[in-house]
Amino acid sequence: MNSAPIARRTLLAGTAALSALCVAGTAHARAGSTGAPPPQTATSLTYKGVNFDTDRDVWRMEYVRREIAAIREQLHCNAVLLLGHDLDRLTEAASIAAAHGLFVWFEPRQFDKDAEQTLAFLGTVACAAEQLRTRHRGVGIAVGTELSIFMSGLVPGKDYNERGQALGHPESAGYQERLNTFLDRALKTVRPLFKGRVTYSSGEWEEVNWRGFDVVGVNLYRNADNKAIYTEGLRALQRHGKPVVITEFGCCTFTGAKEQGGSGFNVVDWQREPPVVKDGYVRNEREQASEIGELLALYTAERVEGAFVYNFIAPDSPHSPQRRHDLDIASFALVKTFPTGTRRGYAQTGQWEPKHAFHTVAGRFR
Repeated sequence: MNSAPIARRTLLAGTAALSALCVAGTAHARAGSTGAPPPQTATSLTYKGVNFDTDRDVWRMEYVRREIAAIREQLHCNAVLLLGHDLDRLTEAASIAAAHGLFVWFEPRQFDKDAEQTLAFLGTVACAAEQLRTRHRGVGIAVGTELSIFMSGLVPGKDYNERGQALGHPESAGYQERLNTFLDRALKTVRPLFKGRVTYSSGEWEEVNWRGFDVVGVNLYRNADNKAIYTEGLRALQRHGKPVVITEFGCCTFTGAKEQGGSGFNVVDWQREPPVVKDGYVRNEREQASEIGELLALYTAERVEGAFVYNFIAPDSPHSPQRRHDLDIASFALVKTFPTGTRRGYAQTGQWEPKHAFHTVAGRFR
C-alpha cells in the first residue's frame, strides 16, 4: 500500500471534528463571497492536470514513460502535479513530463517528519526544480500538503493519524499560527533557490496567509457535508486576489462515492490481510465520472486557474472481478490496474485500462 492512499485514509477516517471544521470554515468563507461569474469553457483552465504519485511499490521507468505520455496525449492534460518523498523519482518523472511539454508542479512529501527535516528536503527539491526550470520554463513548486496533519510539530500526535483526530481538540489551539510561521520559513527556503511559481496544497480547514505565494492552492473534495456550500466556498477563495488552483479533487469508484468525497477509501477494511471491500458497496465507474465532470465544469465556470484530478493511477489498489477484493472501488484513480500474479498484473506488465472518468476528463481537457 503506497503512502498516498494511506495518507488520504487517515486524514479523515473517524475524525468527525475535522469534518465540522471544514464545513464551518467554508461557511465562514461564504460571508466574503461574490455573485456568480459568467460561465467559461473547459479550455479556460490554465492548468489542466492530474496528480501523479511517485510513492508506489512498483517504479519502472518504462511504465512511467508510458503513463506520462498517456497523460499528455490521451488525457489531454497540459500539467501534472508530482507527489513524493524520493528525489530521484520526482526528478525522473519531472524530466519526462517536461519532455512532453507538460507544466510540472513538484509537491515534495515528508510524512511525519519535523520542520527541519521537511525544510531540508524542500530545499533539495527546489534546487532540482530550478535546474529543470532553466531548460523548461513551465515548472512550479507546492511547498507541501496539509502540513497541519502530515508534518510533526504543528498539532499534537505521534503520526498523521493521531494529528488528524486531534485537530478539533483544545490541545491543538494555535496550530493555524504555527502553520503560517512554518510556511513563511518554507518560502524563505525556496525563494532564493527557485525562481518559478510557488504555492501550497492546503487542507480546506487550514487558514493560510497567502501573501507570499504566487498561487492559492487547496485540496477541495466535495461530499455530503459540504455540498450545499461548496460553490460559495470556492468563490470565496478568490478574495485573496491571486490565481486559485485546486491541487486535489476527485471521487472513488462505487455507488455513493460522491457523498463520501475524500473519505471514500473507508469502504475497504484496510486492517484485514488481504484488505477487503466492506459489505454493501458496489463498483460504479459512472458515478466517479459524473462527479469529476461536474466539478471540472464548476471550476471552469468559477474562473479557477487550474485543477488537478487525484489521481492518475494507483497500482497498489488493483481491480478484481471479485467485489470483495476489488480495491479499485476505493481508488480515486482514473485508470485501473490488475493484481500481481494475474495475466495482466501491473508489476509484471505495467498494463492499465481507462475508467469512465478517464474519458470524461479527456473530453473536458481536449
